[in-house]
Amino acid sequence: MIRIGNRRARLALASVALVAAGLLATGAGGSVAAQSKAGGTLTIGLAEDPDALDPTLARTFVGRMVFLHMCEKLYDLNAKLEIVPQLAAALPTLSGDKKTMTIRIRRGVRFNDGTPLNAQAVKISIDRHRTLAGSARASEISPVTAVQVVNNYTVRLRLNARFSPLTAQLADRAGMIMSPRALEQLGNRFASGPVCVGPFRFTSRTAGDRIVVDKSQFYYARSKVKLNRIIFRIITEPSARAANLRSKDIQVLDRIASTDLPAIQRDRTLRVLKSTSIGYQGISINIGNKNGIGKPFENVGTPLASRRAIRQAFELSLDRKVINRVVFGGTVLPGCLPVPPASPYYDARIKCPGRNLNRARSLIRGTGMSTPIRVRLMIGTDQVAARLGQVIQSMAREAGFQVDLQPTEFVTALRRQDQGNYDAFAIGWSGRVDPDGNIYQFVHSKGSLNNLGWGAGRMDLLLDNARKAATLKARKTLYAAAFRVLRTELPLIYLWHPVNRHGVTANVKGVRTYGDGLVRAYFAEYK
Repeated sequence: MIRIGNRRARLALASVALVAAGLLATGAGGSVAAQSKAGGTLTIGLAEDPDALDPTLARTFVGRMVFLHMCEKLYDLNAKLEIVPQLAAALPTLSGDKKTMTIRIRRGVRFNDGTPLNAQAVKISIDRHRTLAGSARASEISPVTAVQVVNNYTVRLRLNARFSPLTAQLADRAGMIMSPRALEQLGNRFASGPVCVGPFRFTSRTAGDRIVVDKSQFYYARSKVKLNRIIFRIITEPSARAANLRSKDIQVLDRIASTDLPAIQRDRTLRVLKSTSIGYQGISINIGNKNGIGKPFENVGTPLASRRAIRQAFELSLDRKVINRVVFGGTVLPGCLPVPPASPYYDARIKCPGRNLNRARSLIRGTGMSTPIRVRLMIGTDQVAARLGQVIQSMAREAGFQVDLQPTEFVTALRRQDQGNYDAFAIGWSGRVDPDGNIYQFVHSKGSLNNLGWGAGRMDLLLDNARKAATLKARKTLYAAAFRVLRTELPLIYLWHPVNRHGVTANVKGVRTYGDGLVRAYFAEYK
């Protein structure tokens, strides 16, 4: 374990106020900045092991956190979750019919192998996101039919229809641009040595243990980068992550468990950064993923898959408020929609059902199925996941379900989900600023992450039209209708919206978190 011998900040600095975005105030006259020390290594404790470090294939929340430090995008989000240019020189322009998007590229930018960023590089990456076999980005930008190089620093995207979420998609992994030289050399093995534009460059990865990135000599704003190295350590057990933060073996903790929060809040050598997530957590149900993701849907034949009434009964056996209180100590936001109340697309007219055992039992009786009805529920391997599984198991038993818990390592669980080797999976999504990013790829019949094996013509029509709609009012109407289909069919049972809390040692400043829940430490430094 690499540790830093930086001098501990004076206790007086612990009283410096936090600004609304959760950042440490520097104070008047730059007095705090004057005490900053350039260099050093920052260690971040991740809650899971990321999957492939390939922007085209990647799916995990923690992977996005690593990418933020080494793979910039055409667009990014600011603290208010507004879309702003990053590798693009400005926000895109659209043609009158909204079917052509023109993007100007920043000049003087180099990838971390020294290759210059230009329009051709952007075309290569976006085309790869669109067309590579197994791409998790394909459905995110599926209306894009062609990428044209206009000149060395301008690209033009041709669309088959108006596509309102496109800029938002390009502010995430679909907008990450990879080095053409590295793509040519590595091909489908890009994840073994990813090269993008970023403040840090990929150095090494030890599976299940750590990912190391070092300061890039090619980064266009390298004067802002103070750290020499960032180590992402994989520490899946929440209490172990918290212990590592308290001992200062790590300086940043990804997601504090509710059981560890009070002790961390009492420690004057630590700070807590808080942000309400734009994502969700819930239970994904395998309905028709019998042959693997991307294959034709075929009902898997389990009780949950076979009968909508059984899914409804399963939801009615659960109490979201009790889950919040017992599992999370009241630190999350119960909900039953794919977007949180803060979203402009949230529909307050849709009320989440309370627990109703009589109704649940009645629905089961109406199907003629005998009880107990068996459900294999795949969960994580940490203590919080175990507690969640036990609460669900206990609640569902009273309605007539036998829930068999299947603790599974995260990346293995994703693989099993893709293969269709599961009944139900307690998993969520970190969220996107446009609702299309929370819904389309999971429940559209052509969604690239539809490992539920569920599709409905009405849902496809609503989501397709929501992508084309020109006004907020029209899109809200379409998404409200889509939410009602989801509430009726329940291919995915939404349970809560996380309130992300991350821990930071008091001798570190410049770590940021926004509503997307991602830790941004690329401009962090020691005091």
